[in-house]
Amino acid sequence: MTTDQTEGGERDIVPAELLDSVLGQSFSRADTPEMVAFREFFAEQSARHFSADEFMVLGPSHHVPGGACEGKNALAPSSLWNNVVPLIAAMDAIRDELGEPVRITNCYRSSDYNSCVGGVSNSYHKTFKAADWVCGTGTSADWAAAAARVRDRGAFTGGIGIYETFVHVDVRGQSIDWDNR
Repeated sequence: MTTDQTEGGERDIVPAELLDSVLGQSFSRADTPEMVAFREFFAEQSARHFSADEFMVLGPSHHVPGGACEGKNALAPSSLWNNVVPLIAAMDAIRDELGEPVRITNCYRSSDYNSCVGGVSNSYHKTFKAADWVCGTGTSADWAAAAARVRDRGAFTGGIGIYETFVHVDVRGQSIDWDNR
């Protein structure tokens, strides 16, 4: 398997104890016209466990003051919104399987941000078809196993990547797994 098939050595991470404070900053754009429109679009998708804002999270490294990637991400453009629909369903099914809250740490990435955090040039994050996420209990291997069970039942077709502190899931239309721990 080549890195063209995986998401590469993504490194959009912060220490677990800082995750809530860093990601909480993502919602400061809550009433922008783009977010209002995305919330309306999202409301039509019948998500059970997630909000529109969670899928528009800008990623941990976007908010690290003085960091190399600070301010480099952007909201997903409306031309890509339909791409996230199967991902919403996949993440809801994964949340059901785990029986625990799931926190999306990264979804859409602009090209500049994707490059900055070590994503591959053809990353599914750039097309709004991928999410990196964590769960409050278990390990990334446990979470990836839950995602694989959901995929095996036909809830989505896509990639599952295990990283040391998070899992990547995408809806590329082809099943593939990788371990970047």
